[in-house]
Amino acid sequence: MARVPFATRDNMDAAGQAVWDEIETSRGGVQRNYAAILNNPEAASNFAHLGGYVRFQTPLDPRVKAVAVLTAAREASGHYVWTVNQSAARNAGLSDADIAAIHEYRSPNGLSGNDAVVSGFVIELLRQHRVSDATFEALRGIIGDAGIVDLLVVVSYYHGLAHTLQALSVELPDGTADALTY
Repeated sequence: MARVPFATRDNMDAAGQAVWDEIETSRGGVQRNYAAILNNPEAASNFAHLGGYVRFQTPLDPRVKAVAVLTAAREASGHYVWTVNQSAARNAGLSDADIAAIHEYRSPNGLSGNDAVVSGFVIELLRQHRVSDATFEALRGIIGDAGIVDLLVVVSYYHGLAHTLQALSVELPDGTADALTY
C-alpha cells in the first residue's frame, strides 16, 4: 500500500486541479505514480514537464532511450519503472535476452554494440557517480554532445522517478505483474 494517499482531482484546489488536468491531458490519464506525486501539485507539475520531455520530445533514438531507462530503473531497483517500461523497450527493439542482461546485472557485457556502450555509461554514472573519459568518448561517438545531455536528463528523470515511487511504496497498476524479480 502506498505511503501517501493517491490524490484525486476532487480533493485538490483550483491550482492542483489545473496540474491534474495538464497531466491527464498530456498522458491520457493520471496513473497512480502521478496520483501519488500529486500530493504536491507544484512538484508534480515540474516533474511532469521533465517527464513529458524525456517521454515524448527527446530526439534520442528509442532504443538508446530504452536501454538507458531500463538500466537506470534496474540500478535503482525500481519495480514500477522497470515493469511499466518493458513494452516500450520491446517496441524499441530490445530482445528478451537484452532485457535479461540488464535485469541480471550482466550488462554491459550481456549486450552488444551501442547498447553495451549506453548501458555501460549509465552504470558508471550511477555506481561510480562519474564516467570515465573512454566511456564518455565512446558514447559521444554514437549520440554526440547534445545526445549525451539528453541521455543524462533521461537517466536523471527515470532514476529519480524509480526512487520516488520506491520511497512512496507506489504499487504497480492493477493487474500488472512485477517484472523486476530477484
